[in-house]
Amino acid sequence: MSAGRRISRPPPRITATGGTPRPEAESRMYRKLIHEAALMGLPSRTVWLLLALHLLGTLMEMSSLVILMPVFQFVQSGGDLALLAAENKHWRLLIDIYDFFGLTPNLASLLVTSLIFLLLRQAITYVRLLVQAFAKESMIARLRAEAFDKYLHADIAYHDRAESGGLVNDLTTDLQRAADYTFGQIMLAGVLIVSLVYIGGLFALSVPMTVTALFIFGLALFILRTQMKKSEVAGREVVQANQRMSAFLIERLRLARLVRLAGMERAESDHMRLLTTRQRNGLFRLFTLVARVDVIMEPMVIGAAYVLIFVSVEKFGLKIEEIGLFLLIVLRLLPVAKEVARTRQSNRATREAHISVTERITEMGAAREKAAGTREFERFDGAFRFDHVSFGYDKLSDKPALSDVSVRFEAGQLTALVGPSGAGKSTLIDLMPRLRRPDSGVIEVGGINIEEFTLDSLRAGISSAPQTPQIFNVSIAEHIRYGKPDATVEEVHRAATLANAAEFIEHLPDGYETVVGESGVRLSGGQRQRVDLARALVRLAPILLLDEPTSNQDADSEALFRDALMRIRRETDITIIVIAHRLSTVAMADKITVLQNGHITAEGTHETLLQEDGWYANAFRKQGGFVDAAAQ
Repeated sequence: MSAGRRISRPPPRITATGGTPRPEAESRMYRKLIHEAALMGLPSRTVWLLLALHLLGTLMEMSSLVILMPVFQFVQSGGDLALLAAENKHWRLLIDIYDFFGLTPNLASLLVTSLIFLLLRQAITYVRLLVQAFAKESMIARLRAEAFDKYLHADIAYHDRAESGGLVNDLTTDLQRAADYTFGQIMLAGVLIVSLVYIGGLFALSVPMTVTALFIFGLALFILRTQMKKSEVAGREVVQANQRMSAFLIERLRLARLVRLAGMERAESDHMRLLTTRQRNGLFRLFTLVARVDVIMEPMVIGAAYVLIFVSVEKFGLKIEEIGLFLLIVLRLLPVAKEVARTRQSNRATREAHISVTERITEMGAAREKAAGTREFERFDGAFRFDHVSFGYDKLSDKPALSDVSVRFEAGQLTALVGPSGAGKSTLIDLMPRLRRPDSGVIEVGGINIEEFTLDSLRAGISSAPQTPQIFNVSIAEHIRYGKPDATVEEVHRAATLANAAEFIEHLPDGYETVVGESGVRLSGGQRQRVDLARALVRLAPILLLDEPTSNQDADSEALFRDALMRIRRETDITIIVIAHRLSTVAMADKITVLQNGHITAEGTHETLLQEDGWYANAFRKQGGFVDAAAQ
């Protein structure tokens, strides 16, 4: 997990003991269970339903075992019901129950009754497993969708600091492990119910024997406690290994071209093998600890059963049918005890994933963009005005990205923002659609504070194209429609024409249906830029923001892009605000604003700024001092 991720204390551990839980401890355990389930979006009613099915299934199973006591007694008495009824009040009740259904207790009916209870238990278990599987997969699907939605609605400051590898790992591998933890906790609570029912039955048979059995089981769990703690440490290491692996893969897959050009294939492959080895070692260590508990637990419990047989005969003098039923229940508790140990160990291993996922979701929820106003942004008149606006990324720094900036972007004009790298140009245009919020000052559009507009309507009125085109692996038509899915074919073609992209698109083998590959890899840099400009234009939003659109283009691509800007000016009333390093691109702008060190240092047209002999004039001369006549 990335630094600073911890925002809530880890939940307290549930410690299983050999004895019967105290009522207040049991109550705390169930409250904690409901709380942890709620963190994962699992409704409390689902938890209670699963626990109720656990209880009902256990009662059916206990009934199928308890009915074996009358079977033993019936065989010993030679089937003498009168003798059994005279000696045992439970037999009198049993005979009355059978009479109610018009039956007579005999060996066959008693065995069939036991079988019926067992089949009911199996049916209930089947229903419980179906409910659990559906609830678990639904929870995972819902959490993934919810987490993705929260990420999209988190403020840009969160996006700036979030590590994509850790985020992907939390929403894939660790989310599955977190779900395992949540339902493992429910399983533990269900096993506790099973244990309480069986312990109650054991107490009814023999209090001294039950106390002895609980002591032995408690001792076994205490002996295994060290293995449980090791599992928690191993689980934490597995989470960290998974996060490192996800981060490495995402970054290297994205930068595969750089890896090859730098000749680093062998080094990266070696690093990949190192990460996979660490991941394998962590998982193998975890598996070893689980297997060790499984191997140790069974002989311990069987040995305990032998001790109980000896004690029951030599010390407590139980009858043979009582010893038989007691051992049946104890042996039934063997898989229960193993399940307790295995589930607790698994929960120790997956607990870190649960903490990581719930903290990630909570953190994204806390970073949600603040609610905007209620006014709808419908048209752009007047100007987009910054009035003494300041903004800093580090609120403690004395060097803000923007300092006391006052500037106007007139409607219907093309305004260029120029200046050295790091001057604050991209920060300034991030403030316009409220991706960031100023520390001080006011931003108005048409004389209205942008805080009064709803975010959806404000952003619907602003289109943008970034410096590096962000192209989806879809057809060109699908990409252009991104942001306006219902755009008609005519609107798509119109946008491509405005962006000077129609000609090359129509010469592609599949035209607008050409799939461009991941990040538009099948297109040239200039083509990608113009396709992305068409995507920004298809909505015909009143404001268009362009962030250094020609910085990575050759002279021909730059000229085509510049022609596209001129066509947009001629054929639409869109207000264009463009950041440029190549000053020849924006020489035809209605106004050029120079930004240096977070301050506005000059404004004017290309000609007036050249006459001032300031930063703009010097930069223009360094770039060759030439502007194509068609650009003026």
